Amino acid sequence: MKIAVVVNCLKVGGMERVACNLSDAFAKQGHDTHLIYLKNRKVDVSPNDPRVTLHLFALQRMVMLSGIGCIWLVLCKLLNVIFRKTFVLFFAYAEAIAFSYKLKQLEKKIGRFDLIVFRGQGTFSHIWPLQDPRFVFVCESMQNKAHYGAHSKRIFSWLFSNRRMVCVSEAATSSFIDLIQTYNIPCKSVSTISNPNDYKKIRQDASIASDDVDYHTKPYILGLGRLVNGKNFPLLIDAYHYAREHFDIQQDLVIVGEGRERATIEKKIKQLGLETSAFLKGQQSNPFPWYKGADVFVLSSKSEGLGMVIIEALACGTPVVATNCPGGVCDIMQGELSRYLAEQTVISLAEKIALALEKDQSVAWSQDVAKSLEKFDGEFIVKQYCDAYLSHS
Repeated sequence: MKIAVVVNCLKVGGMERVACNLSDAFAKQGHDTHLIYLKNRKVDVSPNDPRVTLHLFALQRMVMLSGIGCIWLVLCKLLNVIFRKTFVLFFAYAEAIAFSYKLKQLEKKIGRFDLIVFRGQGTFSHIWPLQDPRFVFVCESMQNKAHYGAHSKRIFSWLFSNRRMVCVSEAATSSFIDLIQTYNIPCKSVSTISNPNDYKKIRQDASIASDDVDYHTKPYILGLGRLVNGKNFPLLIDAYHYAREHFDIQQDLVIVGEGRERATIEKKIKQLGLETSAFLKGQQSNPFPWYKGADVFVLSSKSEGLGMVIIEALACGTPVVATNCPGGVCDIMQGELSRYLAEQTVISLAEKIALALEKDQSVAWSQDVAKSLEKFDGEFIVKQYCDAYLSHS
């Protein structure tokens, strides 16, 4: 089958890595696979399988080069003043035309796609006016029913009516179904299909020598992700400080990632006097050696559509502590792993960190890690897509 995976861009990020992983997984199973990205930005991540073909559909550039692109851009910005957070949705009327044109041109060269998978709401919001029975839209996160304020019903109806939807965890599916039932939005289908992983590649990348990791010779606790409010790194820092004060832990705290909350996080580290033990390492193109070198990985998020970083840490053989937050974390942290789920409080998270550091992981832990990882293997995920969307093609 001929498959296209579509993503907004290929910067360093969880959704972008997942799009590459899904492309690799389809190619590995013998499908003619193409990865389409929509923004002409630096490519930081890309598929590992050489059989995956990359295509840039620079939609905004195409619109701006058209005769009325600049006028439409100004109109959309004015509409965004009246209807907040809607610029992308209105601009999508033009971008959808550009996408349709580029897709037709590509299919003239290589043949018609059997399935086109859009990863993330930030991706398919650029082309939402299009209707195509081959499109599948993947929601990566929990839904906020009031995201568009008084206009939420209308806008979510635009996005989701008569779509084939996939959510990446049971909790994300429940959240999505609650949204469409609240606003009485008719979807064609809603499925739960998780994110794929290539464990062999993760472990290979984790074994690559890294000067940055090797330079940090002191044992450390790891936090990794975008430095944004939802990842709640201030909670991790407070819990780390509490654990140093009450459980006498000696490890450093290392946070890998970049984002708009960096200044806030740096300020908290300074306020708590942790400048010599808590370190921000910035964005890393290969984060896996950091996982492998950590004594424990900690997820402190307020919510997670799935929690890919937990899967990656477990695949690297690293113990995990995570907040029991809304989303897919509990889909991963099952059995013995559930003992390391913390409430979203400083003391609870600190206690679980101390527990993970003091206790050798049991045989049951190893068995439950293996069971958990099996559910997110690339071959299994591709089979779910094929069974759901290609079996009757």
